[in-house]
Amino acid sequence: MTVRRILATLLPALALVAGSMPAPASALPDWVDHSTTWTNPDAKSPRVVDLRYAHHDAFDRVVIEIDGAIPGGHARYGKTFHYDGSGAPVPIKGRSGIHLVLTPAQAHDNDGNDVYDGPAIARPHFETLKALAFTGDFEGYVSFGFALTHRAPYRVFKLHDPQRLVIDFQHP
Repeated sequence: MTVRRILATLLPALALVAGSMPAPASALPDWVDHSTTWTNPDAKSPRVVDLRYAHHDAFDRVVIEIDGAIPGGHARYGKTFHYDGSGAPVPIKGRSGIHLVLTPAQAHDNDGNDVYDGPAIARPHFETLKALAFTGDFEGYVSFGFALTHRAPYRVFKLHDPQRLVIDFQHP
C-alpha cells in the first residue's frame, strides 16, 4: 500500500474521531449559581426540534437541538414548574430546579404542526438531574423545567453544526 492510500484511508477516520471528541475544558464556561440571560438578535423564530440528556462523571447534560440560529433566553432557579399558557402544574419534582426559557423560539412549523421530537416528560434519576419536562411553546417562547436533586451550579453554552444549546448540571 502506498503512503497516499494509507493517508486517504486514515485521514477521514481521524477527522471522524476528532469531531466526536468533547470540547476541551478550557473552552467551557464557568459554573454559575444564579440566574443567567443571553441574547441573539440574529435569531428569527428558530425551531426547537429535539432534546437529549446524559450522565457524565462530573455533571449531567441536557442538549437542546435547534433548527436555525440559537435563540436568546434565560435560566433561573425554582422548585415548581407550570405549563405555559394554561398555568397547570407540571408533574416533576426535585429539591431544586432550573426553568429555561428560549425566545424568540417555537416548537412548531408555520402550519402549526409540532416539530419538537424530544420528551414531554422524562425521569432519568441521574445524580443531579432527576426529571425534565417540555413546559411550553407559547407566543414565541419555548420553555423547559429541569428538576434537580439539589441547587446545583450549572453552565449554558452553544455548540454548532447542528445548532445546540447545552446545559450542564454539576454533581455535588
